[in-house]
Amino acid sequence: MSKMLGVTPNDDYTLLVEFEHGNKIIFDMNELIKTMVYSSLTDLNRFRDITLEEKAIRWPDPIPGEVALYPIRLTVDDILFAIRE
Repeated sequence: MSKMLGVTPNDDYTLLVEFEHGNKIIFDMNELIKTMVYSSLTDLNRFRDITLEEKAIRWPDPIPGEVALYPIRLTVDDILFAIRE
């Protein structure tokens, strides 16, 4: 599995994901943000507020000060699975 080295959120709800060995993809999140898990990311400021973890992209919990039941994360596997569809 390739390691993510960097992620740039774009205003059109896409992510420029940079992997080791110089590989890059643009991942379109437009369909995902229509789902319940990612719906809080329709706010562009929240969408841009990302943290790169070891194996995932993470967004802050939807309500400041409260821990979400499920963290809003996107792993390399999630991205590869979505691209195949």
